[in-house]
Amino acid sequence: MKDRIFLLTILLFLFAFQLSYSQYDHEYFGAVKLNDSALISYKVMFSEKDGLVDGYSITDLGGNHETKSKISGTYNSDIKQIFFKEEGIEYTKSPVTQKDFCFIHFIGKSFKLNKTKLLKGNFEGKFSNDTKCIDGEIILTLKSKVDKRLGRITRKINKTKRITDSIKEMINPIKMMDSLNMNILRKNEILSVFVKSDTLELIIYDGGKEDGDKVSLYYDDKLILKSFEIKNNKKIIPLKITSKKHTFKIKALNNGSISPNTMSVKVKVDGKIIDLLSNLNEGDSSQIDFLKSKL
Repeated sequence: MKDRIFLLTILLFLFAFQLSYSQYDHEYFGAVKLNDSALISYKVMFSEKDGLVDGYSITDLGGNHETKSKISGTYNSDIKQIFFKEEGIEYTKSPVTQKDFCFIHFIGKSFKLNKTKLLKGNFEGKFSNDTKCIDGEIILTLKSKVDKRLGRITRKINKTKRITDSIKEMINPIKMMDSLNMNILRKNEILSVFVKSDTLELIIYDGGKEDGDKVSLYYDDKLILKSFEIKNNKKIIPLKITSKKHTFKIKALNNGSISPNTMSVKVKVDGKIIDLLSNLNEGDSSQIDFLKSKL
């Protein structure tokens, strides 16, 4: 029983603080606390240049309502203050639309780039039309501090004799982080991606060992790839955005030699790339909705 509790604790910690190796110089992990006492996992990643802040936030990491939003703001080194606000959704698993989403506006005081380890303070929630919604509190920890914690946990895992070598390999933090880096598309889930362009590209491939996984792909209920075997070689699928909503569906036809059926998906749109990973069993399907946005 103790072994199971220890293993579960490690897995939950790693999942809650999933890392990303991105182009952004500053990353913080933690949670937002709403006025109704609800606690939601939260991550911000940003760069600063000439006092301007640019990056993304991710709310409800790995959850049913995971949402990635664009953030922008300012940093004033003289008064040690950072300001950022969410201003648009890149993708979401929530049924909430851009119009109904409550965006965070945050001012952090006594803040120094590369030095402040704890980012904490109250935030103001606003809809896209700038009217008030729910307020709350942000509590975030610097990524490097989380890295150190993970390092200590990794050493503890490797030293303990209570866990077999096979389980140690299974919960290897580096391998887990590689998979957690991507947004997982699970059975019957719908991921909504907001698109400004009239075209986009899907890049599909097997990011690991080729194991014979096969899928059929549909765009607006039209079969575009039938019984396609996923390979390491990347296949590019260009798609047109001609209406307010388009639906891309992935259906797993088997489990291959290594279960489950997995496929790496890159959505190349509006000058950015969204990394996804479908994780399905035979007969399961998941869906990406592309929603035309003016924001």
